Amino acid sequence: MPSSTRPPFRPDRRTILRGAAALGALPLLPGIARADSWPSRPVKFIVPFAAGGTTDILARLVAQKMSEEYGQQFIVENKAGAGGNIAADFVAKADPDGYTFIVGTPGTHAINQFVFKSLSYDQAKDIAPVIVIAKVPNLCSVTNALPVKSVAELIAYAKSKPGEIFYGTPGLGSTAHVSIELFKSMTGAPMTHVPYKGSAPMLTDLIAGRVHFTIDNLPASQPHADGGTIRALAVSTATRWPLLPDLPTIAEAGVPGYDAAAWFTIGAPAKISPDIVARLNASVDKFIKTEEGTARLRKLGADPVGGSPADMQRFVLAETEKWGKVAKFAKIEPQ
Repeated sequence: MPSSTRPPFRPDRRTILRGAAALGALPLLPGIARADSWPSRPVKFIVPFAAGGTTDILARLVAQKMSEEYGQQFIVENKAGAGGNIAADFVAKADPDGYTFIVGTPGTHAINQFVFKSLSYDQAKDIAPVIVIAKVPNLCSVTNALPVKSVAELIAYAKSKPGEIFYGTPGLGSTAHVSIELFKSMTGAPMTHVPYKGSAPMLTDLIAGRVHFTIDNLPASQPHADGGTIRALAVSTATRWPLLPDLPTIAEAGVPGYDAAAWFTIGAPAKISPDIVARLNASVDKFIKTEEGTARLRKLGADPVGGSPADMQRFVLAETEKWGKVAKFAKIEPQ
């Protein structure tokens, strides 16, 4: 079925699982590079957003280490626009020769299908999994003017003032947006969405008190919390962030089972040689699990994940199902 006619809120689990199974069964087609000669020329990591953001920084870190390991340049190329769809479409349609990969995000791999009416690519069919690089926690924080000092107090306060608590996000369908919608669905706290065009203007208004609450990426929010201009209440992941050991998780602070994070992956055109996928997977997995790799990722506010391509496929499937339910709860209308 063409992606333009795919039902907006019902990802086809069987299609995704078939895609995962097919990945391991693909023959080595003529013209596709063999792993024993790869890479023989520069490799591109396509980043769906502008330079300087978390996705770009993580991509450059991994690209640098892969360049050192293989003695061949791994180049980061930024193709921003349409919430990551431009980059994802480019990689989905690229030659599956092992020289073009995407550094993917929840948007490109799980959320966008619920936010955009029609996509020109199908993540499950057109992009092969390589590895999950890292997860990035979100920081649950409030404006200093709000008289709450814990997640439990925030929930109670929001319920006492239905619709009067405004939450800011970097945009419709962002990880911050769906993270807060998940929070609302699990707590019943009535809040009003105020979308922005990026984290910076949203955080500016949070500091000023024009919005009251957010659950945005830790690297963007933490400097303001450290500076005392906003109040951090909790982190969004299931476990505490190692560099903020005294800050509870949202689950610990009053919402049992809550778990949300941004995450970053490597994917490839679907017909790529599985041998090349296995080689790149092993190299990235080895680096991010070294003492140096872990330290460098955590310094950037990211927690290394790693694992096999099959692990990534299962992870993306679970995230797709989770955010699909959240999108339905939030009544997000595809644009």
